[in-house]
Amino acid sequence: MKNPNRTTLLINLSVEEAEQIRAAAKKQDRTISAYVLRVVMARIKIEGQVEREVFFEKYLERGRRDAKKQ
Repeated sequence: MKNPNRTTLLINLSVEEAEQIRAAAKKQDRTISAYVLRVVMARIKIEGQVEREVFFEKYLERGRRDAKKQ
């Protein structure tokens, strides 16, 4: 019986990419699903950090411009 709370994700890869993922998952003693999830979550975390840094830099730049106007 399928679990209705699970989601399927289809990822198209080259044979070489799939072999690299299998090897990396095996090296870390993880399932392929766990390995891919870990990589995706790390990427999301990095993207969030970059977005915050860009926002903060824009905020600082706006403050510098406003200070120069006064």
